[in-house]
Amino acid sequence: MYIIYRYIYIGLKDSSSWTDKCEIKQYDGSHGWCIIKLGIPSIIYGFNIDTGYFLEDYAFTFSVESSYCPNYTGLEKDIQWVEVLPKVQLTPNDFNIFTLEKPTTICTHLRLHNYSRGQISRFYIYGDVRPVLPKNKDEIIDLLFIGYGGRVVYANNSYLVSDSSSSFFNVTRKLADKYIDNDSGEKIHACVESYTNFVVFHLGIIGHILQAEINTTHFKGNHPRKIKIEATNTTSIVPGGDVKWMTLIEPSIIGPNNVFYFNTIHTEKIFTHTKISISPDGEIKHLRLYGVIKGGKIPKLPIAIKRHIFAKPLTSENYAPYGDVIHTAAAKFITRVNQGTAEKYHHVGLVTNKFPNGHGKMNFCIFRCRPTTTTELPFNVKLLERHPYSSQAFIPMTDGRIRGYLIIVALNGSDDRPDMSTLKAFMATSKQGINYREGIWHHPMIALEHETDFVVIVHESGVPEDDCNEVNVAPTLVHVPDF
Repeated sequence: MYIIYRYIYIGLKDSSSWTDKCEIKQYDGSHGWCIIKLGIPSIIYGFNIDTGYFLEDYAFTFSVESSYCPNYTGLEKDIQWVEVLPKVQLTPNDFNIFTLEKPTTICTHLRLHNYSRGQISRFYIYGDVRPVLPKNKDEIIDLLFIGYGGRVVYANNSYLVSDSSSSFFNVTRKLADKYIDNDSGEKIHACVESYTNFVVFHLGIIGHILQAEINTTHFKGNHPRKIKIEATNTTSIVPGGDVKWMTLIEPSIIGPNNVFYFNTIHTEKIFTHTKISISPDGEIKHLRLYGVIKGGKIPKLPIAIKRHIFAKPLTSENYAPYGDVIHTAAAKFITRVNQGTAEKYHHVGLVTNKFPNGHGKMNFCIFRCRPTTTTELPFNVKLLERHPYSSQAFIPMTDGRIRGYLIIVALNGSDDRPDMSTLKAFMATSKQGINYREGIWHHPMIALEHETDFVVIVHESGVPEDDCNEVNVAPTLVHVPDF
């Protein structure tokens, strides 16, 4: 069991549009409610309704319903809701922990009911994910992906794991069956042959581990010098001291602020758990273990190592080979207009229509882009597109909720396909628009953090092969700083 969701500041008026509705309902004598869509279908074991810091204006009474409606928003009237936590009384400035009498069925949405005008600080959901697994068992995937159920189950030092993982670690640590003392008197799990820092993971999917990716991005002075990766196959949640660990990657040197790939040995065996040991102390941003599901066909080895690039801040200068940055700094000249109450910034981008015989017509439209989640970062580029005869401009319409969005571009190669050596990634701010020059290969728009609307200007003829070309490309990972 581990935290599958943590919702912050339920009931505060400025946290989301849902809470505004809650406040209105409370004022008219009814009650407030909020719908949460889980990132991954899950079964739920319990909740922690945190009223921390609220001594008087906390929510007195609360209840929770669940539903399985993966293709719905949660607002539709025909959705079947099941009460999983009847009305309960909460205490102020406290963790209000509730364990369900029996786990829920698989659900995708929760509806929270607040029967007072009070507020809560955080809402924690405890359970297990029940993800939709790949249909193709031969596909190479990240067996440790949290979306498949990969999670930390043990660590010899709770500082080694993130906040959400360490919360789980503090529970599972008690399940370890045997400890030994080192020279300083610290308790260490008996499976450790000599004192070292390590973390044990339960794979989301049992399978063959073919390659490890270790990411030390942003850690320039506090990274480990060496790593070692082992694996085992056991039915226990937390491997005991009697399990046999097989070395997949011998102690290997890694460096700062980079991504490192290591091909594994024992690829013919299947594993349920993996352990990474680090020396000396240091920090790692990501660990990914690429492989195939049990029963899948092992590909020709070694598998290709993914190329990776880092997104850079967008400027007119570094984006010039690909198009225009739409912002005031790009203006050719400025004039005063509207009786002196405004400035007009001229020619901040070039709109082109090069369709033969003038067949292209302007489509002045809006793209509503759903955000890429943090679990999808670094972003995996698998395809690019281009508009052969038209430029395409994107101008964000934001309400201050986003810090920026991601742009990925490439020039055309001699084979009339993307020249991947020119592939670049840029982080645009919410005050910058972008314009793709005609024929420039680019990834479809990538919104971050929140759903974002973009005004789009493009010329189209209605002939699909003339309006847009799409091609698959060799996978490339794009790292997005600070996201």
